[in-house]
Amino acid sequence: MMAFGKDFNAQTQKFKLDVPVVVTLNNTYEFMVKSPSVNWYLKKATGIDSGSSQLKRVVASELSVRHVYEISKMKQSDPYFQYMPALESISNRSERSRN
Repeated sequence: MMAFGKDFNAQTQKFKLDVPVVVTLNNTYEFMVKSPSVNWYLKKATGIDSGSSQLKRVVASELSVRHVYEISKMKQSDPYFQYMPALESISNRSERSRN
């Protein structure tokens, strides 16, 4: 248990926010630290705290294609996105999650 705590702290000390972590426990342990969610990146890029309270009626903020591309580049390292064929596919997925 002490080894897990030391390894976990060493891997996550660079993050100043909550990040998703997948932990697998058998006789040994494995963990994978993921990047923050797309929603977190979208809120950070637009400077808002939450989305619109009236979906599809009131626009909370706007985002440039460049921001979507940059978010896609950051999310490219996540295991879920690593099998997508091109960065454009990730950009399209990120843009759809905003709507």
